[in-house]
Amino acid sequence: MLEQMAAERGDIGYEDIMGLFRQENKSSQLNKVDPALYDKMAAYIKTLRKESEREIAMNPMSQASMMLNDQLKKAIDKSKRVYELRQRKISLLALRKVAGDNPDTGNLTADELVLFSNLVSVLGAHKDSKADFEELGPRFTTPKEVTELPGAPAESMREAEEKEAEEKGEELVLIRVLEDVPTFAGVDKEYKLRKEDVISLPKSIASALVSHGKATVIGSG
Repeated sequence: MLEQMAAERGDIGYEDIMGLFRQENKSSQLNKVDPALYDKMAAYIKTLRKESEREIAMNPMSQASMMLNDQLKKAIDKSKRVYELRQRKISLLALRKVAGDNPDTGNLTADELVLFSNLVSVLGAHKDSKADFEELGPRFTTPKEVTELPGAPAESMREAEEKEAEEKGEELVLIRVLEDVPTFAGVDKEYKLRKEDVISLPKSIASALVSHGKATVIGSG
């Protein structure tokens, strides 16, 4: 009866929800759906719940009450799965958009387009702030204050490294330390670097730190 009434009104019924789940589950692409999909699924589940409760109140052990209760559970479960499957596909579309692709969004509902737009904004902002891992150019400026080596005399860590490198004739690279680095031995000294230190180091050492994700280059010494 519910299925017939839903079909007459152009609404979504139990078999429609089951069919939608099968389609979304077997396809990697978003399927074309009713623009009011989620509203109609919610309306059907609400109606089905009322019908199930009415049958249970009359006879909880009747075939009709057990059938309606089973349909209600399955309709809720599969509706959630349809939403989750489509949400996952929309997330992938957003990632493609941020990467520079132009994915087809024609099969998204109005609500899904809002989700897609929000995901693109968030992912795009994250990409802009985190995507570069080495040469960041003008995005960063050299801090005015350079971290001092604890217990060092009058000259700063940067000045000491510059002097040492000049004596050896080795090129200096200015880096920002991304995370604490355990003490390690250089050619003539030991280094102990802390997160957010800004320091000029011989190019060979700076390159090793950058290649291991421990530091980022912000300029030449």
